[in-house]
Amino acid sequence: MNKSVATLLCILMGWTVYGQRDMTMRSKKKSAVFGQTDFNEYIPHGLQFSIGPNLMWNYAARTESFPTHNTFSQEVTTDRGILPGFNAEIGMLHLPKRSKLSTKLKYIFFNYVDWGVGIKMLGGKETTHVDYLDANANVYSSDNAEGKFYHPYVYGHFTAHKLFYIGKKYFIDNGIGFNINYNLKKERDQDYTDFVSQQTGKSHYFHHPLVAHVHYELGFGVRVNRRSMFIVSAQTPLVGIHEWRKGGAAMKWFDSNYVPLSFKVKYTYLFQKKNKNGCAPAKVSDI
Repeated sequence: MNKSVATLLCILMGWTVYGQRDMTMRSKKKSAVFGQTDFNEYIPHGLQFSIGPNLMWNYAARTESFPTHNTFSQEVTTDRGILPGFNAEIGMLHLPKRSKLSTKLKYIFFNYVDWGVGIKMLGGKETTHVDYLDANANVYSSDNAEGKFYHPYVYGHFTAHKLFYIGKKYFIDNGIGFNINYNLKKERDQDYTDFVSQQTGKSHYFHHPLVAHVHYELGFGVRVNRRSMFIVSAQTPLVGIHEWRKGGAAMKWFDSNYVPLSFKVKYTYLFQKKNKNGCAPAKVSDI
């Protein structure tokens, strides 16, 4: 009898201990790609953050000749320079559902779309050098002046991305999208503009403060895990929509055309799906 009671107590104690164990599924083995196996489920929406430098790419210097009075003339050389800036943004990314056409063709047109709002600094400079020539084309005098701009823009963008994987962890990110920028500081450097006007008779042009582009983005990324990615990319405008200049993507300031180039490091982070009433959540396709 005592042995039977002892045996029964041991069985009950064993059940109690087993019932108090953490039954959460965890793999003791490391995943070859992402490390510890992830059994969580995520919704197809998340946050994205990015930061990086900006450059205003411009064209090479040019030299022009202008006749003055009698046999004298002057040569005017216009050169451009770069003032580095930065960009920083926060936004969201979304994983689109597979369309019927995508399923039928067995091809994913876009892996994810993202949008963001932020601030960027765009800067550049232009130098005008004037050589005054006598009748024998000898320089008898020179003069020069420099103009600069460094403008803060607030901006927003929407971009659709297609990924091409290199193995299971690394990928090439191709993006096509639309952006709107607004210049908060419309600085014009009037002294430099007056100098150029006096020397050449030309008037400077200043781009509209509202800028809209169709842009292209190319990047290299790594899947940190099922939830997040790091992407290093470069973005450049393809078509200028506003201010319309026959579709040209360059922004004109002073007497030069500048094309903004944005480089950035982006981190994405999907939201975890909440498990309601103890029911297992439905799976969401990975990017």
